Amino acid sequence: MRKPMTENAASQPQSSVLGNVRALLPEISARAEEIEQARAVPRDLTEKLRTAGVFRRYVPRSHGGDEMWPDEGLTVIEELARADASVAWVAAVGSEGPSFYAYLPQDTYDKIFADGPDVIHSGVINPTGKAVRDKGGFRFSGRWSFASGSNNADYICIHGVLDDGSGTRLGVVPASQVQIDDVWHVSGLKGTSSNDVVVSDLFVPEEWTGTFAELPKVARHPLDQRQLGARFGSEFAAVAIGIAQAALDDITGIARNKIPATSRSKLAQDPVAQYMTGQLATDLYMARTLLHQVARDDQASVAFGPPDDTATIIRRARLSRAASVAATVVEGAYSISGTTGLFESCPLQRRLRDVRAVTQHYMLSARSAYGPVGTAILSEDSAG
Repeated sequence: MRKPMTENAASQPQSSVLGNVRALLPEISARAEEIEQARAVPRDLTEKLRTAGVFRRYVPRSHGGDEMWPDEGLTVIEELARADASVAWVAAVGSEGPSFYAYLPQDTYDKIFADGPDVIHSGVINPTGKAVRDKGGFRFSGRWSFASGSNNADYICIHGVLDDGSGTRLGVVPASQVQIDDVWHVSGLKGTSSNDVVVSDLFVPEEWTGTFAELPKVARHPLDQRQLGARFGSEFAAVAIGIAQAALDDITGIARNKIPATSRSKLAQDPVAQYMTGQLATDLYMARTLLHQVARDDQASVAFGPPDDTATIIRRARLSRAASVAATVVEGAYSISGTTGLFESCPLQRRLRDVRAVTQHYMLSARSAYGPVGTAILSEDSAG
């Protein structure tokens, strides 16, 4: 179970979270290789993120959190991703708790944040397990993949299909009640510990369960009035943007110091490198602008109620596009670096693997994001 909220985290104003994170960036960068080799963010570093206020960003003020709007909260993730993508990813997932817990009864929500807002979340949306109704609750069994940060989480969400065919059920359980199966042997985002979580006939009291078929029961944050799928994914795109900024930083440093074998001048003086770098910087600006416009649109739309299906699929496609452009920026920086980028000592190699892992996520996959938009545009119902 998690530690009580620290006095430092409890007393800091909302605007200090970004400053706290920036103070941690040198240490995170220095430990990037350690994180990748361990395939996990170390516990002590996770606790430093907790103390910095990273996991309280979207917790409502009524429960001691910062209740940030995504436009501000995304910047925290971008900054973390400049130092290490796995740390940023775990910070993003670990902050999603309020969105899930909003589907639980009020009393349960209050219990989760009874000791303070700095709660670390993990879990998955896909209902790959099963849930059987039992007296006073449900019994869950199954395996859930991609539970990022589960090694350091306080609570884990599981989701199962009801045995009576009436739908699905969400369960929230202390992390100590699940088994973590170490399967995360991958090429990118190695340090996220996105392992499988497993339970067998685990009883979860009804008040610790909910259903995604209904709107959230606890609409504390203004965005809680919408379904999870209509507010999900922006933080993952922010990871891609942060990686791209780091890659641009990397190639700037390389170009200012490298003299290519076929040249007498530094790479920074090469007209082709200058053109390509300028193009990458412009593309990154475009991707970041698109991401934050989605966040501002989310905020502006609150007054009009939950978005319709068309608005939701367009939102997802815009996030996918922002992440895809960010990935091309990383690839471009790697290309400019020449043979320098081949070596494991060059951070561009890791950034290339990480950003492509980000764009494989189903929320950002171009293959599944653009088709529904095209269908909506070309359908006869939209004619005229």
